[in-house]
Amino acid sequence: MKNFDPLITNLEKKICQVFLIFIILFVFCAALLRWFGYPLVWSIDLSQLLFVWVCFLGADLALQQDKHIGVDILVRMFPQRVQKTLALPLIGAIILFLAIVGGYGAYLAIINYRRQFSGLELSYSWATASVPVGSLLMIRTLVKKFVKQIRR
Repeated sequence: MKNFDPLITNLEKKICQVFLIFIILFVFCAALLRWFGYPLVWSIDLSQLLFVWVCFLGADLALQQDKHIGVDILVRMFPQRVQKTLALPLIGAIILFLAIVGGYGAYLAIINYRRQFSGLELSYSWATASVPVGSLLMIRTLVKKFVKQIRR
């Protein structure tokens, strides 16, 4: 697992980088061509699809580095020992929340298989599939954090 984990993280980073480059190119080309009177309708849909994936993959990357915004003003009032004790149930609650979101996201991806983007002949399930995939990746990250917290 230790060898496989960095591969997943590197793949997430590369996908986000490539998708962001394509988003910039598609939006720029769409704006430029619209200015000349030749709109690219499909480029905005494709940019939105890529953006959804960047959001969920980026959320996992941010979670791995503890870069999410945290509301911990109440938790910081407690002693260090209590803070560590509270960390485990909070991680568990987040895992439960992500499991629910991921489950509903998978359901949404399944029922949306016939729905298509307006400018593309591409199933909307490709966009909604980012929810369960991103949730699973974040659950994986949180399980690692949970195990690490227990070992401390």
